[in-house]
Amino acid sequence: MKKRFACLACALVLAGCVNQKVEKMKFDKAVVEQRLQRYAQLTLAMDTAGMAAMFAPEGELVNPKVPALRGRDAIAKFLAGYSDYKVLAVEDVATSTLIDGDTSEQLGTYRQKVRAPDGQIFEATGRLEINWVHTAPGVWLILQLATFPAN
Repeated sequence: MKKRFACLACALVLAGCVNQKVEKMKFDKAVVEQRLQRYAQLTLAMDTAGMAAMFAPEGELVNPKVPALRGRDAIAKFLAGYSDYKVLAVEDVATSTLIDGDTSEQLGTYRQKVRAPDGQIFEATGRLEINWVHTAPGVWLILQLATFPAN
């Protein structure tokens, strides 16, 4: 009887440990997905300073059409170059969000409808890959955001 009780108690303790880890991963996944939607909101508002602030200090913005940008200041300066553009619609969709401790890898797609300074309206679509890092103050920041335009 003691042996069965000890096994049952051990199983309950282990189940509790596993569930806590699983619950933390679920929570972190939801937070990272919310952060992606926050980035989309900032893009729609063309809040370039807010977008840049979502990057870690050593964060990178990568696109095959331009050299990689490293650091918040370089990213903010690059994004500010589009201040005359009006984003009319944004859709960032995470197709996969994997959590591994204090890091996350997110894959997805993006679609933006934009009005250029000359009034022309165009769509930008493609896929995205985002590496996030959970910082000491408890915030998920972008370590690297890579976009791969479809057009």
